[in-house]
Amino acid sequence: MGFPPQQKIFHLIIFFGYCFCLGRAIDCGGNHVTNIIVVDQQGRGAFKMIQHAIDSIVNNNNQWVKIHINPGKYVENIYIPNDKPCIILEGSDRITTIVSHGDRQATTTFVSNPPNVILSGITFENTFGSDGAAVAATISGDKSAIFNCGFLGYQDTLWDRTGRHYFKNCYIQGDVDFIFGEAQSFYEDCVINATQDISKFSGYITAQFRNSSNEPSGFVFRGGRIDGIGKVNLGRAWGPYSRVIFWETYLSSVVLPQGWDAWDYKGHENNFVYAEVDCTGPGSNTKGRVPWEKKPNEININDYSLSSFINEDGWLNNIPNIFL
Repeated sequence: MGFPPQQKIFHLIIFFGYCFCLGRAIDCGGNHVTNIIVVDQQGRGAFKMIQHAIDSIVNNNNQWVKIHINPGKYVENIYIPNDKPCIILEGSDRITTIVSHGDRQATTTFVSNPPNVILSGITFENTFGSDGAAVAATISGDKSAIFNCGFLGYQDTLWDRTGRHYFKNCYIQGDVDFIFGEAQSFYEDCVINATQDISKFSGYITAQFRNSSNEPSGFVFRGGRIDGIGKVNLGRAWGPYSRVIFWETYLSSVVLPQGWDAWDYKGHENNFVYAEVDCTGPGSNTKGRVPWEKKPNEININDYSLSSFINEDGWLNNIPNIFL
């Protein structure tokens, strides 16, 4: 089953001082990049390590600064503090640009706390193994946009923690609760690869935390596909109002018939917003689903479009247009 909710938080929070400031009035100078810093392991750039490039950016920066990362495997823990917004981390592509770590349980490879961060063309991996939390990335800042990135781990691969986040054409791999958190996120055309060994127990893709019906958080997956080995549930509840929607997603046969699990929130099933809308593939047959999954006619799917769910104020229109 993995860590219970309280233990999951404890094992991760002790490693990070967290200061989140939602809604800071920063537009990063519109869609213009003012400075480019090159990172290259062979010394053909300003820095050899990604963290050193981040550290070189002035605190409370309010203009887009791009850190371009040349191909290589960068073995380091990366931390973007809350007072360094308006940063773009751009790899050459997610196959050749890899950030890797995993020397002990509950050490996150990559942490991003500030608002207005863009990630592109990078794979973040935690190689610790399957014996506990193996977080590849923690994303906490509002208005974070992630394009063509990979997230590789086992349990708790991607901590989609807080804020509004947009994931486009990403690859996310894990076995238990490997997309989890309290963020308000839209995943478009992403590939989810479930690797849970069914001989041990079934896996779970999502563990979304939402404590009340008034909270805007939730995960929406539109398009993309779920593949992998073993068997996996679409999600389990991490909070009494957990919310996850799969929309026009291809579900392979790795998806278990029941689909969802109430976990420690039995008795709150009618509060969950778990739904599948216009999905396809052998795993999309909802005949065996839990009875409390929402039917498509019980939700207004237009409320979960990209523009309605995370982009009502148009923040995605204000990022450098090379990403859209």
